[in-house]
Amino acid sequence: MLLNIDKPLRTSTLHDETCSHVPQPYGTQYKPLGTLGRDGGWFAVSSNTEAKVVAQREFPQGAFKPCQYCQES
Repeated sequence: MLLNIDKPLRTSTLHDETCSHVPQPYGTQYKPLGTLGRDGGWFAVSSNTEAKVVAQREFPQGAFKPCQYCQES
């Protein structure tokens, strides 16, 4: 699972790695993998609970949500 923290949108979105809404590659200069950059960051997580913990730790002012395309039934 991948957590996308998006600073401009003030959100943290949990995705499956295979989600069509996850860009390839997902680590970029402004949204690196494993840390926050200027626009946010991508974090590898193993569960919904871990994603919420990482989101709260890294970007507490953002709203957490599951991806509407790959996480919600």
